[in-house]
Amino acid sequence: MSDYRLSPFFTVLQAAEKASQQGGSAAIGAFNVNFFTQAQGVLEGLRRADAPAIIQASKGANKFQGGPDKIFYMLTRAMEDSGHTLPVALHLDHGNVEKGEECADSGYSGIMIDASEEEFHLNVAVTRGMVAYAHPKGVGVEGEYGQLAGVEEDVSSEETVYAKPEKVVEFFRRTGADALAIAYGTSHGPNKGTNISDLKTEIVRDSYRNMEAAGLVDDHFLVGHGSSTVPQELVEEINSLGGNIQGARGVPLEKIKEGIEFGLRKINIDTDLRLGITATTRKFFRDNPSAAEVDALKGAREVLDSQLDAIDPRDYFGAVKPFDILREPPAESGIQAFIDLMELIKERIAVHVEFLVNEFGSAGLAGSVENLSLEDMSRRYGGDGNC
Repeated sequence: MSDYRLSPFFTVLQAAEKASQQGGSAAIGAFNVNFFTQAQGVLEGLRRADAPAIIQASKGANKFQGGPDKIFYMLTRAMEDSGHTLPVALHLDHGNVEKGEECADSGYSGIMIDASEEEFHLNVAVTRGMVAYAHPKGVGVEGEYGQLAGVEEDVSSEETVYAKPEKVVEFFRRTGADALAIAYGTSHGPNKGTNISDLKTEIVRDSYRNMEAAGLVDDHFLVGHGSSTVPQELVEEINSLGGNIQGARGVPLEKIKEGIEFGLRKINIDTDLRLGITATTRKFFRDNPSAAEVDALKGAREVLDSQLDAIDPRDYFGAVKPFDILREPPAESGIQAFIDLMELIKERIAVHVEFLVNEFGSAGLAGSVENLSLEDMSRRYGGDGNC
């Protein structure tokens, strides 16, 4: 599968930085996925926009699919089936040391180690340890400094702890990390608040300026977590189809673009995709009542009927049987209803991904990503390329 190898985390982000230095303003979309069709949809949106990207899997997604090796297989299989050869990195989102090492050993090209709850010096130490493990394998590392409010996966914080721009350079130098997620007022989950003054993009601006003064911007990158836009039309669609999603608000697109202009080079998107999948699935059941009786979908319909605020597809597709069709393309003709639903989900995701990467400025950048393997990156980091 040499034509479908994953791109290094570092080179994908570097393409956005180079484009920004050449008069543009660009960030790479980082899209969380949990199952095969979701990965297909992201890849199709990227193909339409000729964009590189980072596809992410959280600890929860890895558990859902049975381990990092299953996620790796799922993504590379989706790439192979669609002939996708544009640059794509596979990244662990919000990992701990144990899961980070497991993913680095399973073919991932990036690891996000989240020790942001620790005191600064402990956060630095944990992140530095992850760098020491990952870089010899050619695997890039993202740390986090500050804390985002909200709840997503097992990440939870009641309030934002803003990053201090004057500490960003120190974090990079002491850890050796490639990227750093800085808290500037965005939030995890579907409810990101309505107070625009909480979004302090000047933290991004000042952090990037400090990095620039220190000569770090060519090979160190700032990341914006909790950046889903939460389109209100999706929330309204879900509620019109029997759901009950309350208080869902996203980050205004203009503030995300301002953050990109100020120096963000990676934008994390998860909730947007969950909402699109949920709206599509609810509409499919409304339009195809008999689909609820198909074994491959019955459990999903039951969960959505009982959990009106559900937006995480793992909550309802976790009941799908047989489960393996969430990992690779279904081949059984007896589950045509499932296949039809997956095609609709793929298209919904593709449309939104194409829209976002155009807004992020990464459309058309696929050809500018340096063509390196993880072995090449290992040597660049100082390893021997044979880890």
